Amino acid sequence: MDLDRPVAAHLAPRTPGRGPRRFRFIVFDHDPKKVPAAQAAADAGLLAECTRAEGIEPVPTASGSPGGIHLWTGCAEGVAASVVARINDAAAALCPSLDRAPLANLTDGLVRPPGAAHRAGGYSTLLIHTVDEAVRVLGPDSAPASAFERLAVRLEAMAAALPQDDPQPEPAPEGPAAAVVVEEPAPRGHRSRKVPPSIRARGPRVRAVVEDEAGCPRVDTPWRPLGRKAARSLSQRPAPGDDHSAAKHSPTRSMALAGWTQAQGLAVARDAAASPALEYIRTERQPDGPRRPRTTEQVEKLWARVWFLAVEDAARMPRRPEDDGRHQDHGDDAAEAVADLMTRMQAAGTARWARESGPADAAVLNSVSLLIMLTGTTDVSANVRRLAILSGYTAQTAAVALWRLIRDGWITVTAEAERRAGKARRVTLATAHECPDNDHHRCAIYDVPAVHPGSDRSGTPRPPAPPSSSLEFLRAVAIHQQADVWHVLGHHAARTLWAIRRAGRCTVPEMMAATGYGRRATLRHAEMMTALQMVTPGPRRKGVPTYQVPRTRSLYEAAETAQKRDPRTGETYPAAGRMAQLAARYRLDQAVSEWWAAEEIHRSLPRAERPPRAHAHQAVIPGMDPRGRAYPRDDDGRPDHVTAREIEAERIGAVRLYAHAHRLARAGQLIDLPALTAAEPEAPPARRRGGRAIIPTRYGCPHCHAQAGARCVTRGTGRPAARVHARRREAAAEARARHAQG
Repeated sequence: MDLDRPVAAHLAPRTPGRGPRRFRFIVFDHDPKKVPAAQAAADAGLLAECTRAEGIEPVPTASGSPGGIHLWTGCAEGVAASVVARINDAAAALCPSLDRAPLANLTDGLVRPPGAAHRAGGYSTLLIHTVDEAVRVLGPDSAPASAFERLAVRLEAMAAALPQDDPQPEPAPEGPAAAVVVEEPAPRGHRSRKVPPSIRARGPRVRAVVEDEAGCPRVDTPWRPLGRKAARSLSQRPAPGDDHSAAKHSPTRSMALAGWTQAQGLAVARDAAASPALEYIRTERQPDGPRRPRTTEQVEKLWARVWFLAVEDAARMPRRPEDDGRHQDHGDDAAEAVADLMTRMQAAGTARWARESGPADAAVLNSVSLLIMLTGTTDVSANVRRLAILSGYTAQTAAVALWRLIRDGWITVTAEAERRAGKARRVTLATAHECPDNDHHRCAIYDVPAVHPGSDRSGTPRPPAPPSSSLEFLRAVAIHQQADVWHVLGHHAARTLWAIRRAGRCTVPEMMAATGYGRRATLRHAEMMTALQMVTPGPRRKGVPTYQVPRTRSLYEAAETAQKRDPRTGETYPAAGRMAQLAARYRLDQAVSEWWAAEEIHRSLPRAERPPRAHAHQAVIPGMDPRGRAYPRDDDGRPDHVTAREIEAERIGAVRLYAHAHRLARAGQLIDLPALTAAEPEAPPARRRGGRAIIPTRYGCPHCHAQAGARCVTRGTGRPAARVHARRREAAAEARARHAQG
């Protein structure tokens, strides 16, 4: 950078292959042209406090012009332009000195970086951080995009709570320290009542406080019933020796957060059965020990003070985007996006998914859809190992399929992977793409034309049923994909079996129409699955044979029968357990990869700055960072990755992880890497022996109707009569033994 010439940096630089532009830097430009310099410093301090409250570290700089301040914040994964626009609008309403131009322009938003010259003289200089600290805070250690969504919600709430005729915050003293220190603009609450320091320490209000019909304070949020935790805290009665006053604030604050009014809360507080935790409101302690009831006037006066403090505390509690009811909206958006994807996959035609790489592409898309439904957002982390297990493939095949889907335009990358930081690539559903120069490229479908359903009277066949996009359906698809038997039969046969399962009973032409395979391939799939009893011949339909899926044969049982041949040794082994092995291996690969990344970071530091570390074989106790140990090395000083895998396999319990995955596969449940645990399974409750009442020998048997003292003639030891008579004989033997001892 030329220090003698003004230089500006793009706030949303374009990165090839990473999808649409996103703001990597969110910079607040406080210009003292129209306001005093003290006002610019106070505004910068206010925004610095708000960003810190959401976990965003600001980097203040003196812009070079007299009194100007640039407040830099960074986000390595990028912030959407819509979120930045909300932040910019709300911050401008709060801060008169803010220049909205840099954050209002996605393509041409420019700000001079620290160290750049100003056209009127001077340089942009860091006020607090060093150069290395600023690079780290704005780059590798920057805040995630979710923090900026919370910041937008906070600033919008603060702007909404500021009346038009309220005075602006008092100007702070000039100087660098004013950029990071700010006092609360309104230290008093409803009707100028004083807010205690313990509540003011939470920071400014992030929720609006309004008056209800009775003139009492209320948090401006839609009313809702109390949640499970709040109801539990309200029902907990303090012990006689406990401080009853300490139990009143938490449930009252929950009522305020739920949009209740003071009168509604008072009605609950007066009901001793409905609110045991609010005993302090109803009674007061006496010197001799027992509590005596308060008068009606005392209860109302005390509740008014308790309610005021609860409202002020609730208005300052950190909020999330879900607090505005957006969580359900995001879930609805995710469901709509998945439903649209399923429709577009169906519109792409069976030939797209019947080609050689088609099953892998469809399986990865189904797995991405499952992650979208699980997280409730369309921007998901595409961990290749996790996608591989959900799709039923190896990590290499899943990675190639994911890259192929990106090039074809089904998926787009929103943030690249960061290996050392342990962050996987983030993807979302694409809406457009650029076609590569590749003969195997097949463009994704974005617009599905409306098709007339036809007339039943004319014999026009109905269109195919719309695919399901529910979470249960996607789980069932993933369980079907990751069955071990497909490592023997191939995933093309998996598509054929899925078509039979969805139809209930299929003829060969119907299977061909549903999958896109030719007659020879379809018959080969049916023959292989019939040999493993995965499908059975059904009743003929107009003389045409049909196939159906038996309910008594699971895919795991078929995998136990199917034999996989090792190409190196020529030996055969059952296919069952293949996905469980991959799941345990990938969890081990992830642990070793994190350890090696920590080793690389340690080695990159100057020798004098490297912290001491424990030996590689040091046992990891609870609370200890497993990556804080030295990476194992051989006698020549080279990394010993084999030993590292052995150490990590013992630490994470790879054998128990495999056992857990194997149990899930045997039970026909979903194998998901984050859900695997090394904990021992809970033993089923032991069946109490002799659960049935013992029938004395002088009575007849109600099962075989044998007379008193007669011998049971029921065949089979598992029948109830046989069990009853066996218990009778044991009881008689025990009675004889006691009699002999007596």
